[in-house]
Amino acid sequence: MVAPGPVTNPFADVVSSPEEVHLKPGSTIADSEVSTYMENPITHGSQSGSLFDFSTRAGTPDKKSQFDKGSILSEKCGKKYTSRVEEFEDLVTQVEAKPAFQDPDGILERKGKRRMKWWKLGFSSLIFGFNTFLLFGSWWFKGYHYVFLPFIAFGVAVNFSVVVSLVLWKAVRFFIPEKKLPAPDTLESLMLVIPCYNETEDELRNSLDSLVEQKGIEKHRQALFIMVDGRVRGPGMEETTADALLNTILTEKTLSVTIKNAYTGWDNSPMDIILQKGTYKGLSYMCIVKMQNKGKRDGLILLRSFAYMFNLRNENPATILSQRLFGEMASFVLDDCGIDNFHSIVGMDADTIFDPWCIYHLVSELSRYPNCYGVCGVVTVDFKDGDWNLWRLMQNAAYTISQGLPRLHQSTVTHKVSCLPGCCQILKVCEENNGDYTLRELFGYCPSPNDSMLKHLRGSYSEDRNHVCHVLTSRPHVQTRQAIKAIAWTDVPTSLSVFMSQRKRWSMGATVNDLHLFTSRGTQWFERIRSFSNIQTWFCNIFIMGSIAGLIHAATSVPWYVTVGFLGGVIIPYIYMVTLVFWMPPTPKAKAQFLLGLVIYFFTGPFLTIAIQFYTTYHLDSFSWGKTRRVVSEDNDNGSNSLEDEKASTLNDDESTVGLARTT
Repeated sequence: MVAPGPVTNPFADVVSSPEEVHLKPGSTIADSEVSTYMENPITHGSQSGSLFDFSTRAGTPDKKSQFDKGSILSEKCGKKYTSRVEEFEDLVTQVEAKPAFQDPDGILERKGKRRMKWWKLGFSSLIFGFNTFLLFGSWWFKGYHYVFLPFIAFGVAVNFSVVVSLVLWKAVRFFIPEKKLPAPDTLESLMLVIPCYNETEDELRNSLDSLVEQKGIEKHRQALFIMVDGRVRGPGMEETTADALLNTILTEKTLSVTIKNAYTGWDNSPMDIILQKGTYKGLSYMCIVKMQNKGKRDGLILLRSFAYMFNLRNENPATILSQRLFGEMASFVLDDCGIDNFHSIVGMDADTIFDPWCIYHLVSELSRYPNCYGVCGVVTVDFKDGDWNLWRLMQNAAYTISQGLPRLHQSTVTHKVSCLPGCCQILKVCEENNGDYTLRELFGYCPSPNDSMLKHLRGSYSEDRNHVCHVLTSRPHVQTRQAIKAIAWTDVPTSLSVFMSQRKRWSMGATVNDLHLFTSRGTQWFERIRSFSNIQTWFCNIFIMGSIAGLIHAATSVPWYVTVGFLGGVIIPYIYMVTLVFWMPPTPKAKAQFLLGLVIYFFTGPFLTIAIQFYTTYHLDSFSWGKTRRVVSEDNDNGSNSLEDEKASTLNDDESTVGLARTT
């Protein structure tokens, strides 16, 4: 494949510089840490930002001589490498790997699939029957409008209150700013995480290069972990994503090894991996290729658990990692990256590009509020194949609205952002986010064939939202926020089939997690109301959309003040959406793209909403990612690459081998 050019910023004409330096200039603690690097380079390794910075980033002076120093240092450390790994191996014990359930004959799975069919039939009958009753009743019993109006007015009232409270709260904070903690004097240690599946070489290079080019965090110690979920090849790819990383992109490597039974997967089965480490343009990396596809959730549990257990290594914790894998990872973090304790985990997707100051703003937002445990950035659409693609324009407007209204309200007013997108997020390494109770019992619960459809949906969709919802409900003191200046660009579907597949996951994932928020005791009171409104709106979508068509007819039979109040509640949020053009899109072209996308979104939104609901209900018993993560072949080390194998892999595109596959 042809190597891509340098990373292009979709808003290259925007200078996104910070308003203040996150690490205080002239800090004595920072200066002492630099001195420590000079005194003990073996302990601190070659982490970017130290005096032994072997970076090849643009603007770094004398890059070749610095890399030669790194080679000499690596050679000296290599003599003690084996003993160092063994030293770390003795610090932990691995939990016993036991399958979540035993089903050698497949009886439980067949029964589970039949049960899912009945769940699907019952839920479909309920949702369509109830909406039909509401539509028929609202037209037939015209004098009983007060019975049917709450099903429409409740969501309108919640949206109206969100806009009003957000504007008022912003006005209050303009005169009485929220108290922030002072900028920290110490350097923070960051784990950078990139999950991969079927991304192309160009996408991988662009994402990695955007990490390398981050500004404002040069002196923060960083360790890059790349998690490859299986070995698959997507459409148009000449090699698998794993091969593209191991052999083509990550060419500066110091170790490549296969580890059997490396860790316990989220389905309690042992997992084999290929582990490779080295440097990518001066940034130390460790690439882990899972030999089986267990889904993104499995990889997130592994890395988040390691970060926390690494901080607790002197307490001899029990972990899902084998002693060998923990030893390799701990040696990499300590010796290669110079990290003694992880402060935060930065997450991005392999098809995402970070703004040069993105991580800086994420770190700054996380560290300035005492009860903040997670922060997300603002995700915008990458117009990589044309500035005026209609699909991208519509989705760009939807992204801007969702982040500029409900998510901004959660960040500003309630401090309970219920979804931190995995393509641009930062999480504090702590018991709340990374403890066994959160990762293994709540977030890491693997549904069995005997479980209900609700548990299967929670275990299959919206893993990022699911993790945050579990943390918010189990630890009410936790706050999550949005860093409005942390910008990332991501790819979006440009065909109807992939778009519907993606929105099916988002729709059901958001709904089942809102149900969790609504029914949990630890949910903040307004977030409970908001979650119920979201559930009710989703459940009554057909009736709500049908009622819009009959609004004029209904206006002739209801009091005028009811009509005026309803229309006022609807219009105010739309007025707010239009005002987003003045402050969210950063350039004139971006503003024009948003306005045009808003028009498309306004006219197509109701029809797409109904289409997504029908599509989601029809595929309710399918727990795969569908065409969103389509592959044409899978490397199983059997030497087979026939057309029949490619067709079979294309059809069997389940996200993972756990849970229930689609029923037929």
